[in-house]
Amino acid sequence: MKPVAVLVSLVVLVLAGVGVGVFFLVDSDSDSGPPPTTLPGPPVSPNPLTGDARPAGKILAVKIDNVGTRVQAAQQGLNSADLVYAIQVEGGLSRLMAVYDSNHAPPTTGPVRSARQTDIPILAAYGHVNFAYSGAITGLTKDLADADLTSVTPLNAGALFSHGGMDPTFVKPADIFAKFPDAVAAPDIGLRFAAAPAQPSGGTAAESATVRMPSASFGFQWDGAKYLVSVDGRPAVTDGGQRDTTTNVIVQHVDVVPGKYTDHNAGQADNEVFSVTTGNGTADVYRNGLVYHATWSKPTDTSPTTFAHDGAQMTLQPGRTWIVLAP
Repeated sequence: MKPVAVLVSLVVLVLAGVGVGVFFLVDSDSDSGPPPTTLPGPPVSPNPLTGDARPAGKILAVKIDNVGTRVQAAQQGLNSADLVYAIQVEGGLSRLMAVYDSNHAPPTTGPVRSARQTDIPILAAYGHVNFAYSGAITGLTKDLADADLTSVTPLNAGALFSHGGMDPTFVKPADIFAKFPDAVAAPDIGLRFAAAPAQPSGGTAAESATVRMPSASFGFQWDGAKYLVSVDGRPAVTDGGQRDTTTNVIVQHVDVVPGKYTDHNAGQADNEVFSVTTGNGTADVYRNGLVYHATWSKPTDTSPTTFAHDGAQMTLQPGRTWIVLAP
């Protein structure tokens, strides 16, 4: 686990049209701690997930399969996501979790796959959301039931899941929002959108990035306007051939530890893993063809994740962000 500072409070002030984000750090090994440290930055955007002027709607998160060329070719709706998380799972493989708001959701998304332990603390920062997934291993189902979210699965909403060729499963976000209307609008999850940090705090040129998991990889290539996404060394596509793209990439370095549960399937034990996103650590933030070396902090599961660079909140270009939880 990555130690040290514990975020005690986060305050966003807006004075004379200028926003200042402030958080106070306390050394966890000291009774009194050092003097408070301030972290300046822009205010929360009207849409806290993308930095757009349009307010965010209610939130739906969907676990999406991305293992194998057949599955990747079947993907739908990724370029309509506000955020996409890339998460390590058992066997060193990966899964995606796409976050949509009801004002900007695609007609269809999928293929839908099962939930993991890592998903719960990530979604805790969003408040009460809808979470669509195909199932979960024994033990985790109770944790999901206890979490502050609405599970949308074939067990409680079978009519909302449709099947494609070779049996991948898809959902229509509009149907989910209609059946489960209690999801909340996106809160501040810690992202800030504004012009890039100026020199001498600017980033360094980095037109491509590759992030590796034990049995998976993600690549991002800057084309002058956006990042083109590759998965496992192949171009990633959605909606029948459209290239997956993203405006920003955050490589969040996390501890990956054994999960709480083990899945016994056909006589074989699949050892779940858990990516620790509560605490603090380092991150690499890619925007506009540059990389900025940053830190991240999330003191509790429900706290926003603050990204800092050179003593200020790291800013993103308005648009979609992929967050890769790198072991």
